Amino acid sequence: TRGLLSFVNRHYPGAFHPDIRYLAVGSREVKGQLLGGGLAGLLAFASYLPLAGDGRAEGDGICPCSAALLEGAEQLELPAFHIGFVPGLGLRLLGTPWYGSPGLVEQWATFLD
Repeated sequence: TRGLLSFVNRHYPGAFHPDIRYLAVGSREVKGQLLGGGLAGLLAFASYLPLAGDGRAEGDGICPCSAALLEGAEQLELPAFHIGFVPGLGLRLLGTPWYGSPGLVEQWATFLD
């Protein structure tokens, strides 16, 4: 993963096309942890380490905020998790907001206007 991100950052740095408006959305809701963070912290650590080089970063549980917020783009941090449902089962995780949850989607969807 670090190789791919390095390639993209080297060849297409930041908000690469000056005639395109960019919005980068990220979160700091889940801190990566080897111990004491439960399953969410452990999974975040395993995801953040190859993406950002820092397993103890903060992010949405999959993508560290440092990797989500594109340099030169408009940036928005939301209190969101990478997912708000159980894959395959389609069950909502009650109380777990994700980027498409009511109240959060309205904060970034206006960018599309």
